Amino acid sequence: MSCRRSLRTEEDYPLLGFQAKFAELSPLGDSIANLIYSLALSRVLGRVVGKKVPNLILAEALVRAGLRERAGRRVSRHELGDFAESLLAHVVLQRSLSLEECVSLLEKELRTETENLEEASIRGFAALLSRAGEAAWEEG
Repeated sequence: MSCRRSLRTEEDYPLLGFQAKFAELSPLGDSIANLIYSLALSRVLGRVVGKKVPNLILAEALVRAGLRERAGRRVSRHELGDFAESLLAHVVLQRSLSLEECVSLLEKELRTETENLEEASIRGFAALLSRAGEAAWEEG
């Protein structure tokens, strides 16, 4: 029988610091990100749309927002998406950004690019995550 540690250290899991503070926010953040995306798309398209944000979009947006390093090293696209979702939940719960501000930031980018929805979504979420990052790390 091997002797395995049940607790992980930062060395074992680079997101531990993040997990300790934000992990419980990821499920809520997932819903918030999907709501923001659906509302922005609905406004741009002029009809009701219910869409989920793919992790590809959130992960690339996190990189473009300059927040990739905040998520730790050796993390998957899924973990980057969780980080982005948790950050959005955090700033909305702390009232650093309102849902309306989030939707407006994303909507602005979606309106500028009608040909490539994925690229516009990445740019929009990058702008949103950049603003969320500023708000979160201003709090201390």
